[in-house]
Amino acid sequence: MEAREIQKDELDKLLEFYLLHLYDVKDEPMPDQSIVESIWSTIIESENLAALGVFDKGALMASCSIAVIPNLTRGCRPYAVIENIATHRQNRRSGYGRANLEFAADFARRLGCYKAMFMTGHLNEKIKKFCESVGFTSGVKNAYIKRWEY
Repeated sequence: MEAREIQKDELDKLLEFYLLHLYDVKDEPMPDQSIVESIWSTIIESENLAALGVFDKGALMASCSIAVIPNLTRGCRPYAVIENIATHRQNRRSGYGRANLEFAADFARRLGCYKAMFMTGHLNEKIKKFCESVGFTSGVKNAYIKRWEY
């Protein structure tokens, strides 16, 4: 098992992983390939953005994206937002998800973040216990979400 940043030439692998293990039927269709590649270049070239993955024998088993946000509070220490957390459907409860979140948290800590946070739409007790076992706590702040339909 290897946790690392997803490399520039692994975009197709990441998109296939999202399609099979993250996206649900409510997701929007992918835009034109040139738009996807432009966004991927932005992510890859940024010091504050990354796609992270856990690989096993070359196969992507878990992934998330992370944004490190510059900040003018907390001694100007940044904070991190983790999103698009997913684990291979047939290999959940095998340690890949844990390795993924632990790597993301360590990634944020190495960049000097004073906190890392994420939200999940899974509101069951198993997910809550899993997140807490990796060191993330709930009930500290509320999340408020506004979405737009296009």
